[in-house]
Order: sequence, then structure tokens, then C-alpha cells
Amino acid sequence: MNNLINSKTRFKAGFTLIELLIVVAILGVIAGIGIPAYQGYISDAKESVAQNSLKSICLIEADYHAENNKYLKTSTGNQTRYINNALFNGKKTLDESSDYYYFIRPYSSTGYRAYAYPKNSTSGLERYCVDHNDNLKSSC
Repeated sequence: MNNLINSKTRFKAGFTLIELLIVVAILGVIAGIGIPAYQGYISDAKESVAQNSLKSICLIEADYHAENNKYLKTSTGNQTRYINNALFNGKKTLDESSDYYYFIRPYSSTGYRAYAYPKNSTSGLERYCVDHNDNLKSSC
């Protein structure tokens, strides 16, 4: 009878310290594997946005050239807002608060090259560029 009372009391008391430590260890292993993989997915998504933005610049530059017989060029540095105003008629096509900034420089005697540079140089994100022939390159 005394054994029966002790076993009922034990079940009401909750988890033992060992059981809690095992659960914490399992959660630590899952987090140790999951967090780096998740961060890799985030970086890939940011780089894809930058590449797609450069493709948008390339498309609109072709229209700009057809209308003005020249390509729009900017100074270096963060010219994202200026490009949105000059090429995209003020629409926020390029995200000004993203992790990338954009600018367009002369390339060859008649062309241009648009650049996407990470705002934080230590973020591990790639640099990208596209030229007037729609050739996308990394590490420009």
C-alpha cells in the first residue's frame, strides 16, 4: 500500500531533472542544425531579389534607351532612390530598405553596367552586376 502511494505522488510531481535535461539537449541539437540552414535560405532569397532587381533595371534601361537614345547612368554609391525616380517613374520598384543598394555606371563606349552591392560588406552577400546585353555576373 505504501508503494502505491509513493508512485502516485511521483506522477503528480512532474518531470525529473534528467528528463528536462534530455529535452533541452534535443532542442539544442535541433536549433544547432536548423538556424544555419534557415540563415542560408534568407541569404539566398536576398540575393535572388537583387538579381531580379537588376533584370528589372536592364528591361527598363532598354525602354529608356529607345526613348532617349542613351542609357541612364548614375554615380557610384547608393543611387537606389534616384533610379526609382528616373527609370521607374517614382515607383518603389527597387526596395530602398533592402540589404542591397544599386547604381549604374558606363560600360564600354555605348553601354552600361548596373550594380547591386550589399549595404553591409560583412553580411556575406554576393555582389552582382548586369550589363546592357543582359549578362548577369556575380562578384563584380
